[in-house]
Amino acid sequence: MEKGDEDIIKRFAQGDERAFRVLYDRYAAGLRYFASKYVDDDAEIEDIVQDAFVALWEKRADFREETSVKAYLYQAARNDCLNLKRHRKVREAYAEQVMQAGEESESFLDRMLEAEVYTALKEVFEELPPACKTVYRMSLNGMSHEEIAEELHITVNTVKKHKNNANHYMKERLKRVLSLFILLSGC
Repeated sequence: MEKGDEDIIKRFAQGDERAFRVLYDRYAAGLRYFASKYVDDDAEIEDIVQDAFVALWEKRADFREETSVKAYLYQAARNDCLNLKRHRKVREAYAEQVMQAGEESESFLDRMLEAEVYTALKEVFEELPPACKTVYRMSLNGMSHEEIAEELHITVNTVKKHKNNANHYMKERLKRVLSLFILLSGC
């Protein structure tokens, strides 16, 4: 190290901006190249280099020789590069989680609405008169009008009347509820 180099560090440590500029001119290009090995964005590289020199300036009183200045700059740049890469990974992972959560929350909402519709249908079904309920349940189990009539010892027209009454009653009772569910599921 030359005498002038010792003088630059001494002046830099005392807050001489010209000495700082000399150090900047010596190391900025090398730091940019160094940072480019970690980061591929020129603006981010420039920020990393600037941050390293700002941090160096803030700690200027701690330095006695140029090798420690150089080591500090490269270590600060390396740390910023690694932090930036970690931050990117976290941001990407978070974005992926948000996407998955969005899909899961949609699925959750669909399941919740389905459960609510089922509950509403069950409650209205339980309100039906016993004869309508029996006929409707048998029909839902795949029995024809004739099979229901034969098993219950009633006419086919009575089966049709019970089903029609049940349909009409449930439709009226569920009209508002189902409209609300349809509106909510479209959101």
